[in-house]
Amino acid sequence: MIKKILFVLAGLIVVLLLIGFVLPGKLEVSKSVSIHASTEAVFEEVNDLKRWESWQYWNTLDPDMKITYGENTKGKGASYSWDGPKLGVGNLAIDESIPNESISIKMDFSGNPASGVYSLQPDGENTILNFKFMNDQGMNPIGRWINVFMKGEIEKSFDYAGEKIKTIAEAKPKFTYTITEETMPAISYVGLMHTMSPQDPVAISAQMAKMYGELETMLKKAKVEITGFPFAMYPAYSETSMDMICAMPVAADAKVPAKYKVETVEVGSAIKGIHKGDYNNLMDLHLELDKYLQYKGLTMNGAPIEIYVTDPMLEKDTAKWITEIYYPIKKN
Repeated sequence: MIKKILFVLAGLIVVLLLIGFVLPGKLEVSKSVSIHASTEAVFEEVNDLKRWESWQYWNTLDPDMKITYGENTKGKGASYSWDGPKLGVGNLAIDESIPNESISIKMDFSGNPASGVYSLQPDGENTILNFKFMNDQGMNPIGRWINVFMKGEIEKSFDYAGEKIKTIAEAKPKFTYTITEETMPAISYVGLMHTMSPQDPVAISAQMAKMYGELETMLKKAKVEITGFPFAMYPAYSETSMDMICAMPVAADAKVPAKYKVETVEVGSAIKGIHKGDYNNLMDLHLELDKYLQYKGLTMNGAPIEIYVTDPMLEKDTAKWITEIYYPIKKN
């Protein structure tokens, strides 16, 4: 009797192996979800592996799984590995990251390699997030059977992740301006400071014209070249009083009269927004930069800087005026 059972089991195994050889060796699974949020809001969810804990389906299947992150957790080169009683061991790494467009990943599930792509497409006020999983088991019949059973789970994981990311991204604050995090280069400058009320734009404009006029006249007499766009800094600000520094960029070794002093804004991290139009609505961008700071939990590390890219004396169309605003920050 036992021999007959063993014979039947052996025959069944042979049949399954034979069927495995005719099953597809490649597995591709794709899903998409529409999210009412910016590409930036969605991209930061997939580009930061630590954020995956908030929407990753596989973590729910093995809550006791131990995750170990690599030295880098964001963008190209980011990685983590896992070891769990149910899902076994494996690792994942981002091998390509194109900001606000896509990331490509390489995975290994207990010796089974696979790859995936998360791509984003702007769609009006929405973002289409596309998921794609790819696996090639070659001529391995057991691996081909694994793909048969994995297909449904992978589809389920994409559905789960899509709904979670959608909820997270749509709950984020919306920004009218595009705000980026970048490295601001060092700027050497000569400037003048004045303390006044921030409530009188006409007086502010007149004071700025006076200080920039003085600086231009002085630099021309001293034969010192202006090396970039004029800018203003605001080291202290309240509803009733502000310190305003009007500055002209010059070489670090520029020779200026004793009344003036060449100083430097040090290189460092900053958030940046670009305002197009006249100066009346610059405060709108300042308010959004401040909201971004709070949302991201960032800390200021210096005075806000307004760089006046367009010269109003040369460009009369105010709609074409460009002002870049930087908020220096501390990197956490």
